[in-house]
Amino acid sequence: MMKRKLVLLSAAFIAVISGLTASTWTVFAGRVFVVAGLAGAAILIVSIMMGTWLRYVSQLVVTSSASLHPAEKKTQTLSFGNIRTLEENQAAIHTKFELSAKYIARLGRGESLDDMDALLRDDTIGDALFQIKADMLRLKEEEDKRTWITEGLARFSEILRNRTALDVYSNDIISNLVRYIKANQGGLFIEYQDDDGRYLEMAACYAYEKRKYLNQRIREGQGLLGQAMYEKDIVFLKEIPDGYVKITSGLGEATPRNLAIVPLIFNERTYGVIEIALFTILEPYQLEFLRKVSENIASEIASIQSISHTQKLLDDSKTLTHELQQREEEMQQNIEEMATIQEQMHRKQNELNSYMSAINNTIASAEFDMQGHFVTANDIFLKVMGYSSDDLAGLHYNRFMKEDTASAMMWDNLREGKFFHGEFRMRDKNGKELWLSGTFNPIVTGQGRAEKVMMFAQFTTQEKEKINEMSVLVNALKSTLPVVEFNADFTCRTASEKFMKLFGFTRMTLKTKTIYDILDPAYRTIFEKIKPEVLGRDFSSVLLPMSQDGRTATYETSVSVALHTDGSIARLIMILVKEVDVEEKVQVTETV
Repeated sequence: MMKRKLVLLSAAFIAVISGLTASTWTVFAGRVFVVAGLAGAAILIVSIMMGTWLRYVSQLVVTSSASLHPAEKKTQTLSFGNIRTLEENQAAIHTKFELSAKYIARLGRGESLDDMDALLRDDTIGDALFQIKADMLRLKEEEDKRTWITEGLARFSEILRNRTALDVYSNDIISNLVRYIKANQGGLFIEYQDDDGRYLEMAACYAYEKRKYLNQRIREGQGLLGQAMYEKDIVFLKEIPDGYVKITSGLGEATPRNLAIVPLIFNERTYGVIEIALFTILEPYQLEFLRKVSENIASEIASIQSISHTQKLLDDSKTLTHELQQREEEMQQNIEEMATIQEQMHRKQNELNSYMSAINNTIASAEFDMQGHFVTANDIFLKVMGYSSDDLAGLHYNRFMKEDTASAMMWDNLREGKFFHGEFRMRDKNGKELWLSGTFNPIVTGQGRAEKVMMFAQFTTQEKEKINEMSVLVNALKSTLPVVEFNADFTCRTASEKFMKLFGFTRMTLKTKTIYDILDPAYRTIFEKIKPEVLGRDFSSVLLPMSQDGRTATYETSVSVALHTDGSIARLIMILVKEVDVEEKVQVTETV
């Protein structure tokens, strides 16, 4: 009878364990970390139950065998005298199994164990269940973090695949990154290189207030961004420097608590930097995500830059190929034209020789080196100056040109490759002063450097003397008679002292006057009628009544019209020849 009960208890024990395992797998199938936790719970509880079961079975051992004969102890070691106690304990174990299965199922659903039955709460099984609950929460939290990282990387893989223009692409990256890690603001900086080295430029920003970065290059090692770029490692700050960054909203602005600067590194090369600012502190798993996603971003930027560089090389190659084709065609044409060109060059050389011969027979020419030493000259120059080529060989220009500031400045300009045009004063071999009108021209070689200076000029000494004589006559005329110059509209341009004194003008007031300010008012209408006739002749003699010191005086005047090369009037010169005593009508007399 007792053996039968023992068999039934063992069968019930096995059935409970089998049912517990089956129900656990059914409830949590497909959730690996939960199943692993619950399996551990089942094993732990089974171990505890087995220990309890063995302790209860050991109670079957006869404890009162001391009264038996020693020979009987060897053959009779078990007794079923305490079977009632064993049945009660077995019932308690069965209850614990049922409660354990119930609470394990609640663990899988994430429910609380605070209302655990007192039978288990004060038992090692309850302690084990609470420990398993804590372990499961820890495992779930770790799994959630891994899932968050995995989902984030997958999400950014989709974003990074949608390549667009770099500015739009950068904006999509930083805006999604800031929102995903629940940051407050961020900026994406792309690395470039110039002659001074590597530098960063802001490509996109999200909720950024730092305008100082918008048009600024950040050099390697400069500030926090440049330091992260130089060290190729994350800069993680929990104490933000004063004034470094502010997070602004409609409610005001505040300094963030956390700043992360992440370099974008791919194949040990930096392609940019991401800066993230938050009010909360980044967790280690978030930093791990930033490290991984930054590598993906760097890889895509590297790919974009590589594609851009390849496209540029391809475009350059196409352009170069097109240019080579054009040059090949041009070269073929050049080869075909070479014989013609050579023939033309031969004719041009003959023409040039003829031109040079004509020049040498017409105007004076001389050659100097860049230091101003004479080299050679044509016959006209030598004949007028009274020198021979041997006399001038190696002489400095100051031997026959006056050494003054103007001459020194002219030669400084010539050495810089600038030509000079004007009148030049020279001295012949006997010291007589001569005048030339022409140009000094630096002769530039194929290397773009002036190697010598050529002078082409005409001797204008006689013309200069005539002009000087005429200037003397004009000055004498101005000092003798009242003379005034008008513009084409009869506004005063200049006048002699005698004229200004006659009408009470000064040089300050003269340019504000016109011919109508000196004419008698009664004759202005008449002058308007004869003005076209005066302007239409080179020279006229006119009687004009003029206002002078409150009286009207009639003057015999000579009017000369000077014209521009295009035939337009340049100026008018009026000379008051004499005052006429008899009053006559204003008339115009043409003088032949």
